[in-house]
Amino acid sequence: MPNKLKAIFYLLLPIFIIIGFFAFAKIVDVPEYAIKVEKQREAREIELPIPATPETVIAFGGDVMLSRVVGQKMVKYNNFSWPFEKVAAIFSSADIAVVNLESPFTLGGNYFVPTGSFSFNADPQAVLGLKSAGIDVVSLANNHFGNQGEKGMTDTFKILKDSGIEYIGAGNNFSEARAAKIIKKNGVRFGFLAYAYPTDLYLASSSTPGMANMDIEAMKKDIAELKKSADVAVVEMHAGAEYTNLPNSQQKNFARAAIDAGADLVVGHHPHWVQITEVYKDKPILYSLGNLVFDQMWSMETRQGAIAVATFKDKKLAGFKIIPIRIDDYGQAVIMNDAAEIKAVLRRMKTTEEIKIVN
Repeated sequence: MPNKLKAIFYLLLPIFIIIGFFAFAKIVDVPEYAIKVEKQREAREIELPIPATPETVIAFGGDVMLSRVVGQKMVKYNNFSWPFEKVAAIFSSADIAVVNLESPFTLGGNYFVPTGSFSFNADPQAVLGLKSAGIDVVSLANNHFGNQGEKGMTDTFKILKDSGIEYIGAGNNFSEARAAKIIKKNGVRFGFLAYAYPTDLYLASSSTPGMANMDIEAMKKDIAELKKSADVAVVEMHAGAEYTNLPNSQQKNFARAAIDAGADLVVGHHPHWVQITEVYKDKPILYSLGNLVFDQMWSMETRQGAIAVATFKDKKLAGFKIIPIRIDDYGQAVIMNDAAEIKAVLRRMKTTEEIKIVN
């Protein structure tokens, strides 16, 4: 072959090979199919979403008392949302919000309770404050729940139910008082139980309303039953010596027994002061969040409390954010912004603003 023709042949050879490849692919359809499959596989890999770990936020507050001077202030201002207005955003932005309701509601009657009285009686209109703040669950297991007798108990159940607010730690009988409330969020079932320290005060019986007390053996059975249907178990505890910073032996024994029984965290109240925070077997115990809404303006410790915001990633507790609050004007909770005051509260809780949990 002349040199000129050879040069043309080698020049055109790559073109002939490409044409031949696609002609062959058209005939047998194998390479083309393989190319399509590879492209489809790549497309699927790109289009598949990265699985996200669901995140659920639960906000916890301490003692809420809507009677006495707090009640008088709401009437004066003609505003039953007033106690919560400056902290409502924290609770309403959470997936679940929980507080301890320290005062029963009654239907009808006189709601004026003088300063110095410890027999609380809240106006049913005050439930609007709980609703406006986005409160989902209230604990009724406390030493003031029975201040207005059985009528106050059953009226409180009705008012909360009619308002769409769940309650724990009390019921129309012993079984109801010890029953958990389960709330499903982001595919995770969160269960809540509540107990208080009295051994004979306002306790539910088999046929009368009342609350659940801190019976460790009964609590263990309650948690075991709860864990059959819930992914996360939260225990609220109303106990301890008032106006003290350290938990007593009853608080410690009960809270640790709850963790041993399967609780994922324990949140306490009643002392009217914040108390220390403990991590027991990698599970947090907040012994007391102090007051959230109360009229105890006579000391700085009773005016200072905390909101705990827990973050769960799927079914695991990832950490807490502690938000110190201060009570102004005999009953309105406000978020602290003074660095020294915030530091003082966190120091008394023996913690920092961010509590990391290792699971």
